[in-house]
Amino acid sequence: MKTFFATALMVGASMGLAAPASAETLKWGEHLPQCCSMYAEAARWMAEEAKTRSGGTLEININWGGVLGTVSEIPDALEHGIFDMGNVVTPYFPDQFLVNNAIPFFWPQPKSQAELGELFLKWHEEIPAFSAELERYNQKLITVRPLPPYGLICTTPIRTLEDFKGKRVRSYGVALPAMLEALGAVSVGLPDTEAYEAMSNNILDCSAADIALIEAFQLHEVAKYFIDVPMGASWGHMITMNLDKYNSLSDEHKQLLEDLKHDHLTKLLELFRAEEDRLLAQWAEDGSIEIVPFPAEEFLKATLEYPLVQNVRNSWAGRAIAAGVPEADAQRVVNDINN
Repeated sequence: MKTFFATALMVGASMGLAAPASAETLKWGEHLPQCCSMYAEAARWMAEEAKTRSGGTLEININWGGVLGTVSEIPDALEHGIFDMGNVVTPYFPDQFLVNNAIPFFWPQPKSQAELGELFLKWHEEIPAFSAELERYNQKLITVRPLPPYGLICTTPIRTLEDFKGKRVRSYGVALPAMLEALGAVSVGLPDTEAYEAMSNNILDCSAADIALIEAFQLHEVAKYFIDVPMGASWGHMITMNLDKYNSLSDEHKQLLEDLKHDHLTKLLELFRAEEDRLLAQWAEDGSIEIVPFPAEEFLKATLEYPLVQNVRNSWAGRAIAAGVPEADAQRVVNDINN
């Protein structure tokens, strides 16, 4: 890993020397592929907007598919300046980014994708602990990628609680494994990029996914049933920047990125809504995916009344306070999520 970092730093430095003195080109390390996801579409839109709004003086060069760092390497790569910007899949790092992982401790929950996105940005503006945690890893928040409501894409239909027993489900973070245990399923920790192979090889029976993610990772080729459970929206990615690089930018470029923070979220939400509408219409027409409705009250009773789920939900505030977050701020976060 150290050799990887050192080599990448030398390459990055040599590339930086070639850039015109009056312009900035930011390297974005992205673990997702260039095609097929709303995250990718929104990232491209953001890069185009940065160039247009700056009159060409600020460009963002997106390196797709983990070529500059895998999903597990991205936080360290950002900290050490191997690239300037990148997507941190927040729930994959619940200990490193404890404060910024508040939302993934509360699943299921009723808030929308838009509400969670705006809430997270508001916390960063009003609760110092959120930005301070990123600064400890030499990073600054640029924008966010909240998750839309999730369900389960499965190789066989799940219509009752009994059907969940023993099902192997792709999972991550803290709350999702607890929720699956409450249902009698088996949690299998895997990143989203490995779900296709795992289901095609019968390692998984299901994967937690939103509607658009199914198409993005071609999961409809290996699983034909979308289980519509009321998990609700949750947290996905932070787009962060190496703090040293951010501090080196001109005031004009900093303001431009600040303006794009909320605009990117708005664009991302538009893209998700349009893609979800398209896919639902396509599935209804061609029958490629069967949407299996699951009784909402039964699902919520089984999960929210399960002791481990409640322990996870109650654990974030205590852990945050132990990490130095003022009690009033920690309680505010919990209240914001639950109300």
